[in-house]
This record gives sequence, structure tokens and C-alpha cells, in this order.
Amino acid sequence: MFAEISAMLPITGSSTRIPQFTHGTVVSFIFSWMIWLSYAALVSTEVQAVIQYISFFFPGLTHNSGALTSEGYITATALMLAISAINIYSLRWLMRCNNLFTVIKIVLPLLICGIIIVPRFSLAHTVHPAGAAFMPYSLHGIFAAIASGGVVFAFNGFKQACELAGEAQNPNRALPLAIIGSVTITLILYLILQVAFLNSLTLQNLIHGFKHLHLAHANSPFASIIAQDHLSYLQSLLYVGAIIGPLAAGLMYMSSASRSLYGKSSNGYLPTFLQRLNPQGNPIYGIMTNFVIGMLLFAPLPGWNKMITFLTSLMAISYAIAPICLLTLREQVPEHKRPFTLAYAKPWAHAAFMICNLMTYFTGWYIISKLSISLLLGLAVLFLYHRFSPRGKEIHFDWKASTWIWPYFIGISLISYLGNFGQGIQFLPFGWDCVVVCLFSYVIMKLAIHYRLDDNKTQAYINDLQLEINPKD
Repeated sequence: MFAEISAMLPITGSSTRIPQFTHGTVVSFIFSWMIWLSYAALVSTEVQAVIQYISFFFPGLTHNSGALTSEGYITATALMLAISAINIYSLRWLMRCNNLFTVIKIVLPLLICGIIIVPRFSLAHTVHPAGAAFMPYSLHGIFAAIASGGVVFAFNGFKQACELAGEAQNPNRALPLAIIGSVTITLILYLILQVAFLNSLTLQNLIHGFKHLHLAHANSPFASIIAQDHLSYLQSLLYVGAIIGPLAAGLMYMSSASRSLYGKSSNGYLPTFLQRLNPQGNPIYGIMTNFVIGMLLFAPLPGWNKMITFLTSLMAISYAIAPICLLTLREQVPEHKRPFTLAYAKPWAHAAFMICNLMTYFTGWYIISKLSISLLLGLAVLFLYHRFSPRGKEIHFDWKASTWIWPYFIGISLISYLGNFGQGIQFLPFGWDCVVVCLFSYVIMKLAIHYRLDDNKTQAYINDLQLEINPKD
């Protein structure tokens, strides 16, 4: 979905701005608010992850709970400043740093997995170790793990290509390759990691089955495997790789967060100073704003894992706009050039939208209730800006095109409350709750396509955009 719409409209902050072209102000602001919130929180979360791994070498940086000590906060500030400086200084340096870190992030895990796998590889062991109860938490456990175990979080990197679409030199080719390629490479890498982990399990690990998997280091499965296999020379290598991974992610999320603010300002939701670029072409005030917000987020985030489920819910919701935009744009501007065209778009889009809503539902009522509060705060920001800012008074809310958004969020919240995940009241039996989410998603998709901006208004937005991209024309 993102590959088609980002290549079709290669603009900075595309996931924030494209919903404006299809459904107007309210819908665009709601999704852009959640996208920005997730990016801003991710920078702090990744920096905190870096510090927790650095604490292997310098234990005084964190408490036993994972929360930062005074020295940890100083280190976090230094890292946030370094990440911000690289983002401000040069997009080229940002890309070079990211490319270097990405190579290291891929090579080190593959090296460690190779050393672990080669001596004892067994396909049968990989699929199902003997004597272990298979799928002890049933499908419910699998779905909960997808939402709360960081699985969705691990694949989120493809969104950075969407946000940087406006800077791509050859967006027609680069964007589909970057978006689809990043997901494919991540999938392959994590499958290899899983094979290495399963092949390393022993009877001692599985003495009480998978339900009570026994590991020496509960917070680091691979550190446990390295210890039990007496591969201590790999330990430092493992932690160096673990430090570089989130550091690289933090660099790119800072870039995405600043460009998300740039996109919201371009749409007229926030002050114009957030659009100002430095001589290197980077949104300097957006980066500075996210640095301040990121520092403020360290206090309520006392450990990397505390925010993962909440962030997963934000990510899944932000993904959900892509299939809606894809099908809507095909109705609004069917003749517009699409460098990458997704085959069988309708079934893919409906399936993708259902999956996004299922992933959101799996995070549970406890998280979705917090998501609702975040949404209300975002709407308050929009209405206050409209009320008190001269520029904000020019906002046209496009209420008709937002008709579908209200039953969408109210409905997903109600289903979550009645459901089986994250402190729901379990009124809907497991299995039937997923059927309800899928049927609900189908109805909302139909409403979203029906209640769209007037086709001529969308075309006018795109015409203005072409002038922005190609000012000489």
C-alpha cells in the first residue's frame, strides 16, 4: 500500500500529508498526530534501549528495573543531542550513518547465528523440540505476542522511506524498493534468528515446556544461549550489535518525527516555523522540538518494554490509513501516473485494513483506552490552534469527509472493551471477536471510500503539489 501511494506522491512527510488529499483536515490531523506521537516516543525509547545495553559495560547507568540513574539521564541527553546534531547537520551524513549502522545490524546477527546454528542444525528441532508442549497459549497467545512482544515494532522501519520520499533522487524506483525490501530483509533476518534460538534450546531449557521456558538471562535470550554454549567471546559482539541497532533506529525516527511536524505544518495544522529548513535542507525547528519532547518523555518511560505495546497500537492505526488512501485515490484520480501499481488492490487493501485493526485490537483494552486519551489530546491541540491562531482560523475541517472516522474509533474501542485482550470484559468469545473486527473493518472501509473529499478538490491538491515538486513547471 505505502509503496504505491508514496511513489505516486513522493513528498516529505507523505504519511501525514496524503490523507489530507483524500479525506481532508480532521482525518489527516488525527492520523498525523498519532504518527508523530509514535515517532517522538520511539526516539526516546530507542535511546533508552541503547543505554540499557551500554549498562552491560557501565552498570551505573540504570537501576535494576531498567529505569535511568542520574548518570543515565546525562548519557541520554548526550545521545539525544548527538542524534539531533546529525539530523540537523546533513541529510547525506544521516544516510551514511544509517547505511553503515544497517550493514552492521545485519552482519553481526548473521555471524552470531551462523556460529550458533552450524554445529547442531536440525530441521525437526527447529519446528518442534521433542517433549515440549506445542503452542501452550493457543492462538490467543500468539496474537497477544504479535502486539505486545515487539513483533510489529521490529518491522516499522519501512515507514522511514515514506517520510523521506520527498528527498529521494529517483522516487519511482527507490521508494518501492526501499519499502518492500526493508520488510523482506527484516523478515529473513528474524527467521534466521528464530532458527538459531530454537536450535539452541536444550532439555534443561524446556524442562517445564514452552509455557515456562527456562533461560539464564530472562531479559536476553541470546545472552542466555551464548552463556549456556560457553561462547563468551561472542558476548561483547552481541551487545555491540544490540547498541548499534536502536541507535540507528533513533537516528531515523528523529528524522521521521521532524518531517511529520513539517507535514502537519504544511497542511496548516501547526505554526509555519516548523517548515523552516536550514541550508542543508533539514527541518531544524522540527528536530529541536522533537529533542525537547523526547527529553520530557524519559521520565514516564522507565524501561524500553514499557511502551512497546502502546507504540504497537499507534503503529497499527497509522498503517491503517494506507489501504484507505490507496483505494480512495484510485477513485479520485484514476488517471494519475502510478510508477508502482499494486495488483489486485481491492482484496489486498481490505485484507491489510483488517489486519491493521486486528493488530490494534490485540493490544487490548488497557492500551486502546490510553490511545483514545491521546486522540482526544490531539483534537484539543487542533481546535485550540484553530481558535487562537490567525493561521489556524483558515483551517477548513472537511467534516463530511470525516464522517467515517468517528464510528471507526468508537467502534474499535467498544470491540476492545468487550473483547478478550488487555483487560477487556470478555463478552465476545475468542475467535468470534476476530470475526467481528473483520466485518467491522469491511464496513468502515466502504464508508471511508464513500465519504471522501470531492474528486476535484483532491485533483487541485495534487496540482498544487506538482508545482511544489517542480517549481519551474
